[in-house]
Amino acid sequence: MEYCQIKGLDTKVARIALGTGWFGPENEAVIFDLLDQYVAEGGNVIDTGRFYNGGKSEQVITKWLQQRGNRDQLLLVNKACHHYVDENNVQYPDQSRVGADYITEDLEYSLKNMGVSHFDIYIMHRDNENVPVEELMDRFEQHRKEGKITVYGVSNWSLERIAAANAYCKKKGYAGITLNSPSYTLATVKKPRWYKAVYVDADYVKQNNDLGITVMSWGAQGAGFFVPLWENMEAEAPEDIKGAFFTEENFQKLARVQELAKEKGVEPVNIALAYVLADRFDVFASIGPRNKYELLSSLKTQHVKLTNEEITYLELK
Repeated sequence: MEYCQIKGLDTKVARIALGTGWFGPENEAVIFDLLDQYVAEGGNVIDTGRFYNGGKSEQVITKWLQQRGNRDQLLLVNKACHHYVDENNVQYPDQSRVGADYITEDLEYSLKNMGVSHFDIYIMHRDNENVPVEELMDRFEQHRKEGKITVYGVSNWSLERIAAANAYCKKKGYAGITLNSPSYTLATVKKPRWYKAVYVDADYVKQNNDLGITVMSWGAQGAGFFVPLWENMEAEAPEDIKGAFFTEENFQKLARVQELAKEKGVEPVNIALAYVLADRFDVFASIGPRNKYELLSSLKTQHVKLTNEEITYLELK
């Protein structure tokens, strides 16, 4: 496993984190097998959130942590301020939950729900630009000083809001934002799959790095687009996938991904993930394999190194 470092954390961070958005008790055996394999491969970052899969994700992870007794060997990522999601995983984007009190509510709930004393990384799941960054950063810093979180950050935020929050934290002498989690992928996304989800490019990542912020990409493999699950514009696919990824440009990128994969003797998805994890940036990725075999397939990416010329080729430049 390859590792990186995040400001404020003493522990090295696996460059491939395990996303748990689909976890639920009905798949417990497969999930336990997946988690065990991830740890056996050197992985140490478990990425979850209070409302993942209608709240079921935390339940399964908690049971696994208790049975394995390995909490201290892992970095737990959790999140606050997602809009309301019910127990059936139905989202209500009109019910915004961005604010200092929501940070505290979600943090206290998840700490109790998972039976842990702190989260290593705690980030905001969404943003509401009507809420002052001062209010949000004050509350994050409060909980950091209380020892309930080690480092904090944001997800799906604009560069302008990140810069404003970063400036305020410097002024106040706070630890500040050390992590940002947008969707950074080779694909150019024309329509976000979820409400106020932020998809970014290389320039966005670089500007975060220039502020001393590490990027954790979600959706780095394009939700199956680079597997590839779909070969052309006429393929049958869910409407959210079509709306996000089905463009002539993205299928051109897919063709080049497949070409490089054949040359290097790997799977196309490895090329797409290698693009995100290229050494040019301080970045790691949260992936969501459905079993240990998909995990092992994705982990092969660590042996794929793209040249600058290959990166430019994939970007259609």
